[in-house]
Amino acid sequence: MYDKTDSIGAYGGAAMPSGAPVTGTNSKPQLDQEPGWKSEFRRTLEEIKDKGFGAYADEIHERKMEELREKILASMGLSESDLEHMSPEQRNQLEKMVALEIQKRLAAEDALDANADTSQAAVGNLADQVRAAPNGLGTGVLLMQELDQAEAQLMQPVPEKKDETG
Repeated sequence: MYDKTDSIGAYGGAAMPSGAPVTGTNSKPQLDQEPGWKSEFRRTLEEIKDKGFGAYADEIHERKMEELREKILASMGLSESDLEHMSPEQRNQLEKMVALEIQKRLAAEDALDANADTSQAAVGNLADQVRAAPNGLGTGVLLMQELDQAEAQLMQPVPEKKDETG
């Protein structure tokens, strides 16, 4: 006989997958929950309001430098505790090496950023030339000139080395 009090078994049992756990009749989907990225953004915004933007930026920079230092030490096969157990001379030498490596990496990052800026400026310059062309007639010509110049640079012969061995 059919049990009318078993509403889950009677109506929801066939619709539910056999391996799905039944949590009860009061479980509702949580539609009003904020996405994780949004709540993280709110926390960051509150942190900036509390500390001030300058202090927040300094703290982020400091954290990034610490992470970079840890990565460099790890690439050397060392940790902070290893440095603590070294003699002052060894530790000082390694600190100098780490500082130089940090400077190199930051300089390389700045160079990449500068190259990206100059390439964007070159693209912007070409775009300005295209916009300045009368009635759009010069667009194709300007693009062809750019392609010809790029091809000419690629096709320049490489000077041969003289054999001075005699």
